[in-house]
Amino acid sequence: MKKNEIKPIDQKDLLIASIDKDLSDFVSGKIKGITLTLGLVNKLTKLFKIGGFNLNSFLVDKIINSNDLKNIDWKVTPDSVTHNDRLRLFLNLVIIPALKYTVDDLKKNDPFRFEALRDITEAVIASINFDLIAYDESGSCFTDQSGNKPAKIRLKANKLNLLSHSVEAKKTYNPDDNKPNFSLSFEKLKSLSAELLLGRATRVRPEDPTISKTNEKLQDLKKEIASNISFTQVDPKATEAVKKLSEVKKNNEVDETYLLVTSIIDKLLISSEFVTVQKIALYIMNDKYYSKWQRDNYDSAVNFTYNVGNQPHVINTKDLDLSQVTDKLIAVTLKEKKVMKRFEDLTEFKSKSNK
Repeated sequence: MKKNEIKPIDQKDLLIASIDKDLSDFVSGKIKGITLTLGLVNKLTKLFKIGGFNLNSFLVDKIINSNDLKNIDWKVTPDSVTHNDRLRLFLNLVIIPALKYTVDDLKKNDPFRFEALRDITEAVIASINFDLIAYDESGSCFTDQSGNKPAKIRLKANKLNLLSHSVEAKKTYNPDDNKPNFSLSFEKLKSLSAELLLGRATRVRPEDPTISKTNEKLQDLKKEIASNISFTQVDPKATEAVKKLSEVKKNNEVDETYLLVTSIIDKLLISSEFVTVQKIALYIMNDKYYSKWQRDNYDSAVNFTYNVGNQPHVINTKDLDLSQVTDKLIAVTLKEKKVMKRFEDLTEFKSKSNK
């Protein structure tokens, strides 16, 4: 290289530097996000204490049916109701209205905000129910943020005694036996909240001989999907690199979900469980959000049809509530051939009898 000649900039170094900056921004945003998440749990707990929550609609709902939040037995749920159903109800009827939002508006226009609230709902309930948070003389309940480690939230150490397995719990959540307070990360707070509400997760073999190992596995899978699986949300305010990474993550999650759903449907088809597959089709057809999307974006529709004089007619399935409807009503509505044949035979018999 000649004297005073400028060395060309290596494009790889520039790109690496850009990636490093994006990663630094991502880590910084993640740390700030975790700290703010704990702050939301604290502030929503305070909002409850000053009367900012209206619990009436939640308490009288049929899947709760209690006169007080502290009297709810979270371990026992009505038939066909999951713990996640109750958490969703608390979010929709208590937290979201308290913040002067609506559920539909959040889901449609601000899904990232909705997801953030959904993620902290269980911790908020546990914090309220068990008065978990510990405050220092200045009114703070957080440890100091240090380097690349987010702040933690301080909790009252004696609250671990509420757990039947308190000795094991102390080893998990307060191994140094700090008193009167100990601190937890958000993920540990979520875990502790679930244990306080539901008890320790243990598998007890049901006495019902009709419940098989396969049934147990499917129940566990259903609860895991309902309670702990959510798609990555794309933050519109994030950097382009972070948004692109989030989009790739979400696409991969959706692809895996599709493969999971189709593999389950394949098992049903292979086992000739066609009536159940038919119910799945009805469930999709009758979902108002899916139906609206189909109408808005396509000139075609997903429907069951039958022929009258070689002319196809659409069958109205909107009144089929799959949570209550009987197989017989589905068969009649969808005009199952053997059902219609019995109906025709009966009509013919009555006609002959009347002559």
